[in-house]
Amino acid sequence: MSDSSSPAGTTGTAAVRVRQLWQDMAPDMVARERMLRVAEIGDTHADCVVEHDTQGTAGRTARIALRRFAGSAFRLVEEAVDDGDQIAHAQFLKAMAGVQGANPLPAAYAAAALRVHKDLLREANGGPS
Repeated sequence: MSDSSSPAGTTGTAAVRVRQLWQDMAPDMVARERMLRVAEIGDTHADCVVEHDTQGTAGRTARIALRRFAGSAFRLVEEAVDDGDQIAHAQFLKAMAGVQGANPLPAAYAAAALRVHKDLLREANGGPS
């Protein structure tokens, strides 16, 4: 999987890039206002984090075939920008989505956030990532 903003996932009419925000246009998802942020791009799929969903699935991950972005299944809402805050936000969302269990404890979320925070500090100080 790639985590760069290069157009690794070029579909029919849309180049899928890391950090783009897409709206799920499936009839049942439009009403839920489901928005997905692209976290990683592979050869055939994009790993996304649900950034907004009125039914409470925000923070979960979804693996979507790149070819689906070319049709009417998704609508590009926000292009990827190289904004440090947006990058950090996406990393925190991905860490929160990685917390496992039916009823995870707040400490599990705190530990995931701390790992991301330490990684960001290490990158900012020029250390190995």
